Amino acid sequence: MVNLMSRIILACALVLLVQQASAETELERSNRIIGEINERVVNQYRAPAPDVTALPQPATTANPADLAKQFRRSPIQTKPATPEMMIFVSFSMPRESLLRIVEQSERTGARLIFRGFHGDKMTDMAAHISALLGKHRVEAVIHPPAFGLFKVNQVPALVLAQSDAGDQLDSGCAQPDRYVKVAGDVSQDYALEYIERTSPQWAATARLFGHKIKVDQQ
Repeated sequence: MVNLMSRIILACALVLLVQQASAETELERSNRIIGEINERVVNQYRAPAPDVTALPQPATTANPADLAKQFRRSPIQTKPATPEMMIFVSFSMPRESLLRIVEQSERTGARLIFRGFHGDKMTDMAAHISALLGKHRVEAVIHPPAFGLFKVNQVPALVLAQSDAGDQLDSGCAQPDRYVKVAGDVSQDYALEYIERTSPQWAATARLFGHKIKVDQQ
């Protein structure tokens, strides 16, 4: 009986020791894994020392005179103002007049300017413009502010303007010396000839656009 109890006590003691050893082993193992993870994280974000010898070296030495020219050059490259030609129109005009304007605008490169929509939707307006232009290569835009900018109160109206006219305003309108206008249902060649005769400042520009019509008519 004593031997049996001794064996049971000895077995329990061995089990307890094994459990204690196992608990310590697991704890140590956990601490070791956590330590390895921390070390990996530190090594991952530790910036290595730069290798100066591996950096690319310039092939030639910059000329100080060239650098001086570069720094004197303005970082903003501005383009000179160039004249543009616009024809202000509306679908309330006779279709014959609109078709004539489209045909001549393809020659001169004039842009058609509409005040608003013709129809209830943008798709309706697009369909009307597409039908008007047909196969002619003419740009047409809807731009209500342009009518106020150039004081267009009736259509059609031909406007020659500097490309920066919208940047130089006088009470919300383009300054008078930045554009010239001819209103009335007349051909573009007639309007340009009129500008050439009556506006010396715009004579050369009007002659340039008018020449495009004459060349195509020959």
